[in-house]
Amino acid sequence: MDQEFIIGVMITPIEDPENGFQQSVRKAAARMEAILADRLPNLKLEVFDFVGPHLTPAYGRYSPLELLQLGVIEKVERKPNFMLVVTEVGISSHLTTYSVALPSPLTNIGVISSKRLDPLFWNETADSDLLVQRLAGLMLHTTGRLLNLSRHPEPQNIMYRFEELADLEAMRQLTDHQVQQMAQALPAEARDRTAKKPARAFAVRSIFTNLRSIWRTVTRANPLRLATELPTFIAAAISLMVVIFFSTEIWDIGSTVELYQFIIFALLSIAIATFVVYRAHPLRTVATHTRRTSESLVVTNTAALLSLFLTLLVLFAAFWVLVYFGILTLFPRRLMETWPTVDPAVRTLDHIKISTFIAAMGTLVGSLGGRAENENLMRRILFVDVDF
Repeated sequence: MDQEFIIGVMITPIEDPENGFQQSVRKAAARMEAILADRLPNLKLEVFDFVGPHLTPAYGRYSPLELLQLGVIEKVERKPNFMLVVTEVGISSHLTTYSVALPSPLTNIGVISSKRLDPLFWNETADSDLLVQRLAGLMLHTTGRLLNLSRHPEPQNIMYRFEELADLEAMRQLTDHQVQQMAQALPAEARDRTAKKPARAFAVRSIFTNLRSIWRTVTRANPLRLATELPTFIAAAISLMVVIFFSTEIWDIGSTVELYQFIIFALLSIAIATFVVYRAHPLRTVATHTRRTSESLVVTNTAALLSLFLTLLVLFAAFWVLVYFGILTLFPRRLMETWPTVDPAVRTLDHIKISTFIAAMGTLVGSLGGRAENENLMRRILFVDVDF
């Protein structure tokens, strides 16, 4: 008998909507299950209510990170393999004017907003069945994104890249290749194992077993792009770097301290900065309520830490190049000879050491740049890099 997989549908009313919201979600889930039943009979849906989370909107919309955190907690405790968090409120978007769904393949959770799917929102005639059709299509599409299915050009396919919400009404079809992909992805992406503490060996096995998923998350997040989205971090770092660049003590240190000591200091600085930024991560725990270590949370935290570390490493490298360029082009050579009290700092090795130290200090100070910016970074890592 094939292993059974469960998609949890978490109905999450936030602003006390009418009962029609819950009914619409249940009907959409039933339609989705009926569509999947013919092609993937071992994939089931379980619908449950999660009423009354106390969340605070920003600019009239709610943070998908907070909804993701709720979904992760319930997924770990209720133990479905995948989760769709469906709410009636708007969720904030960074790439477009609004989002109706944000998938997080790393956590196996999709956050869905039904607000704009309702014809009433657009001052059209009330049609509850139309809302159900759109919601069912969106739930199918989000599930496909969680299972890493590629886009499909046919408007009737669940992975069609829809541009209008009305397109969701027709998105019901799965190709044989997609069914095969989903059948292979379900056991590989489930990540639902737990272990009693201490579970260091279990955590290490979980990391090595899911290296492909972890690396896929890192490449999707793209540390090079993430590094450009931290303006406060960069401004704070450069402000400090300019001050210490023109400090006499730095040139004394650069001419006397060994290079390996600077390298150790730089690595420690990047590691500390990584953990400072990591504070914005909403899923830092790896244990369930019963003190069992969760494979899903171990993998999520590992991918987040690796993405952050590589992002800060990119910034450190950029700062190093900037300082070294400044030494070669801006700093007076006579001061390199006269400021140090021990030896002149005129050698290339001295310049490399000074650049390493100043770049490390900039990275460390920049990590204190701002919590809101760090939360945006975590959102980029945890969610797929497209809003829809």
